[in-house]
Parts: sequence; C-alpha cells; structure tokens
Amino acid sequence: MNTQYEKMNEIEKLSFLAKLSTMYYDLGMTQSEIAEKLAITRFKISKYLQEARDKNVVEISINYPHERMFEIEQQLMEKFNLKKAIVLNNNFLPGDEISHSLGKLGAEYLENIINENTIMGILWGKSISCAIKQLKPKQKLPITVLQVRGAAAKDNPLIDTPDLIRTVANIYNGKYKYLYAPLYIDNDYARKSLSQEPVINDTLFLANKSNLVLTGIGTTDAVFASSLWSKYLMHDFKPKNAVGCIYGHVFDISGKLIDSPVNEKVVGIDLTTLLNVEERIGIASGKFKSEAILGALRGKFINVLITDEDTASKIINLSEN
Repeated sequence: MNTQYEKMNEIEKLSFLAKLSTMYYDLGMTQSEIAEKLAITRFKISKYLQEARDKNVVEISINYPHERMFEIEQQLMEKFNLKKAIVLNNNFLPGDEISHSLGKLGAEYLENIINENTIMGILWGKSISCAIKQLKPKQKLPITVLQVRGAAAKDNPLIDTPDLIRTVANIYNGKYKYLYAPLYIDNDYARKSLSQEPVINDTLFLANKSNLVLTGIGTTDAVFASSLWSKYLMHDFKPKNAVGCIYGHVFDISGKLIDSPVNEKVVGIDLTTLLNVEERIGIASGKFKSEAILGALRGKFINVLITDEDTASKIINLSEN
C-alpha cells in the first residue's frame, strides 16, 4: 500500500498519522511490521511517527507513581481534626512535577466524592487549575458549579474562578453560574446594592447551598498588592501578624482574621456559611506557604488538605513550636 502521503490534504495526513500511531503505540506492532503492512519503508515509518509527535497527534507523558505519606496524613488529621489529609511523597520529584502530582491527587479525590447532588464552589489559583485539568470522571453528572466569591482579576484568566468553573461544568456536563462581581468592592452601599441585583442574588442563593468548596491557600504578597489593600495599607501599614489569604480574607497564624476593614469588603456568601460547607478542600504546597496553611488549618477554613511531604512536615513542626 503506497500512502502517497505528500499528496494528502492536512486532514488526511492527520488521520493517517493517527492510524499509524495506533498501530505502533496501541497495537504494539513494530516499525518493520507496519512498514510491511503499509508497503512503505521503515525509514518513512520512523519519520511519520516523529511527525505525529511534532503535530501533537501523539502526546507522550511520564506518569510518576503518586506515593503517599500515610503516617503524616494521619498526624495531620489527628492534630487538626481534618476529614481527610492527602500528602504526596515528593522525594526526587522536580518542582513542576510536584504541582502536577498534587493536582492529580486532588482530581482523584474530587472524582471519588462528586455525585449528582454536588453543588461545588470553586475559588482560584494554580493548584486548583492543575487539579481541574486532570479531572477524568468515569461518568457525566448533573452537578452545579459556581462562584462563591467575586473574581480575583488574576493576570492569567485561566486560573481565575470564571474559567475554572466553566471547565469543571463542561467536564461533567453540568451547569455553572457566575458571580458577576469583583472579589472586593470598597463602597459599602455599592457592595450591598450589587448583592441585591437578581443576576448576583440568584448565584448567591445557590452558593449558600454548596456542599463542596475547592480553594487554594495564598500568602499575603499577592493580595496586599491589590489596589484596594494598597489603599488601606498606606494608612494602617502592613499587619505584621498576617500570614495568609483564603476566600479573599487575610488571617494570622492562629487562624483569626486580621483587624482590617478590607476583610469586610469581600463579595460573596458570608464566611460563616462557607465554614459550614461539608467538604472544604484546600490544595497548597511549598514551605514558603507553611505558615499560611497552618493558619488555614487552625481557623478551620478547610477540613481537607492536599499537600506534599516537605510542606506537611514544616506545618507540623511549626504547630509544635
């Protein structure tokens, strides 16, 4: 069989490359066997297989084993009264692979707990985006995915809440609702008035029924750089005891909200309601975040933690000093 590859149009070429790749990667045929079957040279088979990779017809990934540290998980659960702790053994893993592996563990946990009655609130962040990208549910479910907080206006919209909730809803074939508002509104009257608008109020009404929340945990650097915080910090100076930010609120290492008017200017369902959500899942890693994660645990902002061994060990050590 002479393929006449050069005479094919682009769609025909891609189809041919997919067929050839299936024979090699899925069916386990050797290049010589494929060459004989298609009546072309082995040299061309090798060339086409490389072209399939270059054109992303074939994508090769290395799946590192996601070894977990069960003893540390148990320590975290007992110390902070967690519903679940998942700790990745990050020995010998490069930095980028840690994020990918944590995202994979997060996706697997979500796949196990999401059901047809799930009303899921999503926050923002790279760790959340990494988990969502790896969701591969076995079945489609009529879940509802929504914003419980206004958008954080991230430089990269792909890790901000609106894009993330739409992605999850599409993966599950569910529905989603936006909260058409920023994370902070300075003017108290404007913030309260906006919450009464039907398009906002409808989302908030449903958000109050959330039974699962997925969030990252941040340090104070990014949030203090926002224009609203900068305005108040000019007068109040940076709170020395602030260690982290979650749900748009800034807190100290004991888990208490810092004394700042900005903590009262968050748009979304109230914090008390969030803290009563059945599954409050936090995905975060990095020793530089250990104080922030410890504060989030002490404040009961999350009851499920997904992190890596180095970070978990630092959190435990901090909590004992």
